[in-house]
Amino acid sequence: MAGVGRAAIANWLRRHGGLEAVGGTKESPLFPRAAAEQWLRDLDKVPAPGPAEPREPATVTFAGGPALTVYGPELRSPALPAGSGVGYEEFGGFIEPDRPGIPWPTASARIEQPGHTPYEVVDAHVDISSHGGPMEFLLLTWPAARGRDLPAPTETTEALA
Repeated sequence: MAGVGRAAIANWLRRHGGLEAVGGTKESPLFPRAAAEQWLRDLDKVPAPGPAEPREPATVTFAGGPALTVYGPELRSPALPAGSGVGYEEFGGFIEPDRPGIPWPTASARIEQPGHTPYEVVDAHVDISSHGGPMEFLLLTWPAARGRDLPAPTETTEALA
């Protein structure tokens, strides 16, 4: 469904949890299809079904790296179970494949999305996955304390820049 191998799924399960096997073996567990699809959608590893509301592309500029156009971008703070600890935020969307120079496994970046305040994140986990289509999916994940809105530019700051 996500177009990735077992190692990626094992990594996501270890990192995020939230999906319980209903059979199989430890090396090859079996999961209910509906639960697996929802889990992958919650992690932004597969797009939601049905028509999606189009969103303007965003720009992600990595510190010391390239600037990317991100299609279908979404910045969100997923809900966590009560008592699960520190919250996190994530930004995801589709990018052109094989973009060189993307920092990995962590990066600091500026996220600019039309209609939203520019956002800065420090030391986000970088995950790029293939969905078997013409685009790859970029997901940045970070503890909530490492992200912040940037002040909107004013005429004065733009003139000084």
